[in-house]
Amino acid sequence: MIELHDVTKIYAGQTVPAVKNLTLKIKEGETCVFVGPSGCGKSTILRMINRMIEQTSGTILINNKDIREADPDRLRMGIGYVIQQIGLLPHRTIAENISIVPRLYGWDKERIRKRVDELLELMGLDPDETRDKFPAQLSGGQMQRVGVARAMAADPPIMLMDEPFGAVDPIVRGHLQDEFLKIQREMKKTICFVTHDINEAIKMGDTIAIFEKGQLVQHGTPQEILSKPKNEFVRTFIGTDRVVKMLTLFQVRSITKDNYSIIRENELANIRQKMDDEGAAVGILMNESAKPCGLITRDDLEKAGELNPEKIKEIACGKKDAFIDGDLLLNDALSLMLEWNCDYLGVLDGAQLIGIVSFDDIRECVRRKEGE
Repeated sequence: MIELHDVTKIYAGQTVPAVKNLTLKIKEGETCVFVGPSGCGKSTILRMINRMIEQTSGTILINNKDIREADPDRLRMGIGYVIQQIGLLPHRTIAENISIVPRLYGWDKERIRKRVDELLELMGLDPDETRDKFPAQLSGGQMQRVGVARAMAADPPIMLMDEPFGAVDPIVRGHLQDEFLKIQREMKKTICFVTHDINEAIKMGDTIAIFEKGQLVQHGTPQEILSKPKNEFVRTFIGTDRVVKMLTLFQVRSITKDNYSIIRENELANIRQKMDDEGAAVGILMNESAKPCGLITRDDLEKAGELNPEKIKEIACGKKDAFIDGDLLLNDALSLMLEWNCDYLGVLDGAQLIGIVSFDDIRECVRRKEGE
């Protein structure tokens, strides 16, 4: 979809290239995140792709066509562009801001109105409450959403996003990231996403391109970058917690196991025997509605010694909250294990028990992925 071949950019009056000999390919439907310290050329690359500035040398192709052979205005109309400063026109309503490119394409008013409302709903904004407001009447997070909606207005196949969530607080930023990931799973746009935050890059990117002083240092999937950093610069930029960061790449359901026993109240007196017979590490106590209401491990039974059914139930129900959704990321599961001081968690799909996950399972997952 997007290919850069030996691209260099040297600004007038400067001798050091802002971007030097960059060769990079971004596949159709892929989100490639450009990450690196300030001044490493990330934003310059975006501006060259949509010809806001021209490369000094090298070739940039979109769909195998040299962008220098395209009319710049027509090229930009087919590329959505989102910037950190958002850039909404303050004297125009939200609907007018979103509809800028569709109007340039000559869409009729009804088609524009439907598209504006569709995008506002997609961004989690009420069209009736939002479309006629001016940018100054919105919060920072709302304006960021409108900025993304404007970039998507004419349904461009390519989106360039220059720190699109960098101007909002961490809570809003996390929510916007999550919402955009959901939208991207449906849209499958080809996205170049600039950030200086490695955690955002890991979360948002199908691939990550790490830059230093205008040069590409390493390009690969988040797992490849985290497990095999190319040099000391990449290792330092990722941080000493790169193994913990790797846990953000996997959901709990990916390592869920079924070595547990279902225990009902009338089976509490024989819990040890049942767990032994089934080779279970954990007993899951079920209530009358067949929903998990407690968890007990072999260690719990050993530490407690001789137990009566009421005591077993008390221990198990003391961990009634030790159940998590299978979509939770492994780093969050590990955090909950540490918070609750437990080595096992039950894993749910909605209200249905689908397995268990242990501290050792998480450690083994990291060790295995690191080895790959």
